[in-house]
Amino acid sequence: MINIISCLTHDHDPAYVLSALIVCAIGAGLTSYLFQKVVSSRDQVRKAALSIMTGMTAGSTVWTTHFVSMLGLRVSFPHSYAMTGTLFSLFLAMSLSSIAFLVAGMGRTCAPRLLGGTALGSGIAAMHYTGLSAFVFNGTSTYDPVAVVASCVLGTAFSISSIGYSCVFPNRYPRIMTAVLFVCAIASLHYVGMQSLTLTPGTGDVTGGGSTNSHDLFLGVMFVATMIMTFGIAAAILDTRSTNARLRDLEHRAYHDPLTGLPNRSRLDEQLSIHLAELEKGKLAVVAFDLNRFKEINDVHGHETGDGVLKTIAARLTDVLEEGEFVCRVGGDEFIAFRAGIGGRECAEAFAERLRSAVVADIDHDGKTLGVGSSLGVCIAPDDGTDARDLLIKADLAMYRAKRDRLANAMFYDFELDEENRYRSALAIDLRKAAENREFDLVYQPQNDIATGNVIGYEVLIRWNHPTRGAISPAVFIPIAERDGLITEIGDWVLRTACCEAATWETPVKIAVNVAARQLANDSFPETVRDALSQSGLDSSLLEIEITESGIVADADQARKIVKELKAIGVSIAMDDFGTGYSSLSTLQSFPFDKIKIDKTFVKNLTKSVQSQAIVKSTISLGRALNIDVLAEGVETAADLDFLRKEGCFQAQGFLFGTPLSSEMLMA
Repeated sequence: MINIISCLTHDHDPAYVLSALIVCAIGAGLTSYLFQKVVSSRDQVRKAALSIMTGMTAGSTVWTTHFVSMLGLRVSFPHSYAMTGTLFSLFLAMSLSSIAFLVAGMGRTCAPRLLGGTALGSGIAAMHYTGLSAFVFNGTSTYDPVAVVASCVLGTAFSISSIGYSCVFPNRYPRIMTAVLFVCAIASLHYVGMQSLTLTPGTGDVTGGGSTNSHDLFLGVMFVATMIMTFGIAAAILDTRSTNARLRDLEHRAYHDPLTGLPNRSRLDEQLSIHLAELEKGKLAVVAFDLNRFKEINDVHGHETGDGVLKTIAARLTDVLEEGEFVCRVGGDEFIAFRAGIGGRECAEAFAERLRSAVVADIDHDGKTLGVGSSLGVCIAPDDGTDARDLLIKADLAMYRAKRDRLANAMFYDFELDEENRYRSALAIDLRKAAENREFDLVYQPQNDIATGNVIGYEVLIRWNHPTRGAISPAVFIPIAERDGLITEIGDWVLRTACCEAATWETPVKIAVNVAARQLANDSFPETVRDALSQSGLDSSLLEIEITESGIVADADQARKIVKELKAIGVSIAMDDFGTGYSSLSTLQSFPFDKIKIDKTFVKNLTKSVQSQAIVKSTISLGRALNIDVLAEGVETAADLDFLRKEGCFQAQGFLFGTPLSSEMLMA
């Protein structure tokens, strides 16, 4: 009678034992490495593929460790290994391990790891005892149930710990500990399980068939394990390369303009800060420039041609750059460049001229010769400052002066000349934070029935209370918001806030909200209106949307579609600033307006200007003929009101009826 455990220290070939240990260590390390990739992956397809490869690697590690150890056993009686049982144990190990890692990778909580660890332990146990059945000899085998249960419990416990370790201790050597605990799972189940087995040899030759050549089996087992682990290593390498490539691509996208390939504003901020910290090596010139006539190219030849122009100019700018120079596209047709280590103004001027020459040269595109101009503004550090943001503002201010004066040569920043533009640029920066800091307020200007004087509605007006500059007029900050693309965000805030405030009034009154051209061009604007009404509880009949002709003329078809959707919601539409556009009559004919608002410029001179009187009379008659309400803006005197009343205008608004008030004051 031979107890297998007694053979571990005396009857095992050291070469086989060492091979088993090496395979177990390498396989456990590779399994841990692949599993951490499973855990970190967010792509479900990639996660599943890595889980299966991890399971195959883990299964082959368990199987190889087991059979190499068995092959190293020195026994005195004839024996062999059944190929069917041997290969079936390999299938069990890999399939159950793959299921284990698929389950463990489903989530980031401990529950999937617990299930996965249990499945992994079951796979190791199934492989071990199936593999033992492949050991063929003439005799009998008996198992100690206690040792069998102990081996399964230990193997499962270590398997759960191996898979669950990174969930409990994500920052404490997850790969090393996962590998170590996996080795413990294999070793504990294998050796405790071997202790459970007692072999009693009989007499005669081996029965059942199979191979008795341990050397050939060893080579076969190692070959299979090596192939599977090679696939695992290849998968790990390919996945790492793919991940690194994605990271490089993400980094490139984060720091480069997708159209031209030039660096973007983020890269500019980073590089400019670095070079400003090294100003002791010389001065630094910052050049801001854009493309003149670029909008005309887009309008006449299409945006595809405009994109081609930008790409061509970007390639030219890249070609003319020298050491210590940088250029980026910050948006639209606007670019920023800088050169470090200059000696003075002459060097900065030469740098700017080199950039301008690259931009203004004729461009051949699809058989067409196109040309753009460029306005350039330059500032120099440290002469004009050392703060990156401040320098960019100053270069921008100088550029706008060059554009305003239609100058071909670059303009250098001048404090006195650029003070007004500096103020507006500073406001543009502050405007971005105004909504977040709750610096905007809404006031409501009454709209009155001329005959009775009763309030029939309110126009919503926005006010900006700057924390340091005080009250800023909408006439100042609204054009800035439109120029910098902030008008949609601000307009949506006005719409939602006005609806919420009006919904709290005891007496329901219609409110009129101005909508900018950019808002009207957005397909999602009707949905924004629906959301504002739904969230506030305001009835759609109490909301009037005011649009100007400038918001229509850019894309009449788009505007007509949006207006139709707004009408379907139940809101009314008013044409604001009537008479100031280029084709007010045709616009009035094409759109289903509910109200015409006579612009205040005509009402202001009503009693003094014959032309203004004629325009107002014609507008009132036109509204009456089309059955559209007419409201006069800017009514400030009783004489203006009398004129409007006599001509049959029924609605008016202006300081004659009172100043705009906040929602709280109206409720009070």
